Amino acid sequence: MDVITDPEVDAVWICSPSQFHADQIKACAANGKHVFCEKPIATDLAETVEAINEMNEAGLKLMIGLQRRFDQNFIRVKKAIIDKEVGDTIMVKLCSRDPAPPPFEYVKGGGGIFNDMAVHDLDMTRFLVGEDPIDILSVGSCHIDKSIEVLDGSEAFDTAACILRYPNGVQAMVDVCRQSSYGYDQRAEVLGTKGMIATDNVYPNTARLFKTDFTGNADMPYDFFLQRYNEAYVTETIAFCESLVND
Repeated sequence: MDVITDPEVDAVWICSPSQFHADQIKACAANGKHVFCEKPIATDLAETVEAINEMNEAGLKLMIGLQRRFDQNFIRVKKAIIDKEVGDTIMVKLCSRDPAPPPFEYVKGGGGIFNDMAVHDLDMTRFLVGEDPIDILSVGSCHIDKSIEVLDGSEAFDTAACILRYPNGVQAMVDVCRQSSYGYDQRAEVLGTKGMIATDNVYPNTARLFKTDFTGNADMPYDFFLQRYNEAYVTETIAFCESLVND
């Protein structure tokens, strides 16, 4: 908390476990500090609204770390939508699967798979569609780490799916899983009236191995978010700093 109360500090990065975010944001608001906070703002809706309101009342900036908005692949998909390259959007699909499940202590108190993991994909549907959904259907289950089944609510899920409906009739589908045996899986697809645009996983190289007993074998995609979204993290950090200096 020394950083938050330091009069020489203008902005604070909050990268602590999810359950501490809301209190730390409110402490920053009370001490006149702008905030960049890793998702989520809080682990429940009431705390989220309270933290946002306190930052607004203090006239301070609050940016949430949803780095996929700064990834060049997703930006290209957004551009295709804006420029009507695929026509009018009909459907959005997002897939997010981690290479391995997190430790039990990380999951406990983290707000569950929707707040902690699917939040990126749910935000990306809003980013791509350009509206807030009016209906959401979500389901979850546990297949990978049975130890988390003792936890409450969606913290007991390691696999989940969501269907969203938007005011303009666009539908979005999201699937997330804490473990993918074939590597870090991050894909998006947008279907429009004139075509479709999709992103593939990002690989450390473009080499493909061809032999008589199989075809097109490749190395696994980047193994986790730090490698996959390295440039996006830098870009979002620059965007936050520029907002403090120029706005």
